[in-house]
Amino acid sequence: MKQLVEKVTRILRGAKRQNQVIGVDFSTAGVAFAHIQRPATQQPYLVHCDFIPAETGIELVDLLRTRLLKLGLLGVPCNLVMSPGSYQLILGEAPKVPAEELAEALRWRIKDLVQFPIAEAVVDAFLLPEDSARGTSRMAYTVATQRKNIEAVVAATKATGLQLKNIDIPELVLRNLAEACCDTKRGVAIVKLQQGGGSLQIIREGNLYLSRQFSLSYNAGLLDDLPGEALVLELQRSLDYFERQMRQVPPSHIYLCGENVTADKLTPEIRNALAVTINLLDIHSGLQIGDAIPDHILSLSLCAIGAALRQDQVGQG
Repeated sequence: MKQLVEKVTRILRGAKRQNQVIGVDFSTAGVAFAHIQRPATQQPYLVHCDFIPAETGIELVDLLRTRLLKLGLLGVPCNLVMSPGSYQLILGEAPKVPAEELAEALRWRIKDLVQFPIAEAVVDAFLLPEDSARGTSRMAYTVATQRKNIEAVVAATKATGLQLKNIDIPELVLRNLAEACCDTKRGVAIVKLQQGGGSLQIIREGNLYLSRQFSLSYNAGLLDDLPGEALVLELQRSLDYFERQMRQVPPSHIYLCGENVTADKLTPEIRNALAVTINLLDIHSGLQIGDAIPDHILSLSLCAIGAALRQDQVGQG
């Protein structure tokens, strides 16, 4: 009888955990995690979310494991985000091969573009939508990283006590965030700012069309203003490329987010600088947010939240 009860308990626990996932984002400053449950008929529920600052002499995986243990979350499925700089994202023409052969075909096209021996590379790829083609050639993004980086990610996840489900990249987890919080039918741009720079992703109907990184003189402090003129220039460059080179209709909105990117920093000069509407990204519009999760923590955990929002599907990347 006891064995039967234990078996049923394991089955029920497993079924419950199928509807929840933890997104994890390691950085030099600390580790962010986001625990999301998916009620059957409601918006995703962000139950727990936090950013744990790095501490001298203590491994980040140990800090995270301690926190997850207190929350009873060890063993929950996990989507982990690769750190910027640990991989390369390369845009190029897609070879005309079956989808299952795309990554391997692109491996040899990018061998002179990666910063390490191609023999050490783990390569994945995803196609851009057909209407993003230049001329007759369809485009694809190739993600390339060294095998040792993947091994480190797997080891880190194991050390935290989580069950690794997916390894993702910031560009795609921000796409997940846009899908949850915005109407992307006409296309939107998500601009995430951090100290020293930012990234821009243009998403339409679940597809990533353009990803771009840029430098910016922004210190990301609570009292630091956004460098409006420089930011607008980078936004304009991205839109120009999207319209002229990719021959696309501009997105309907640009949504800003990131560390200490608050409403008071979005000045009229920034809001009115472009023909496209510019607003802050409102996470509350797409998620139920747990009690006592401050906006500052949400801003530090955007990639972790986006990772936890991942739903496996064709073209997910």
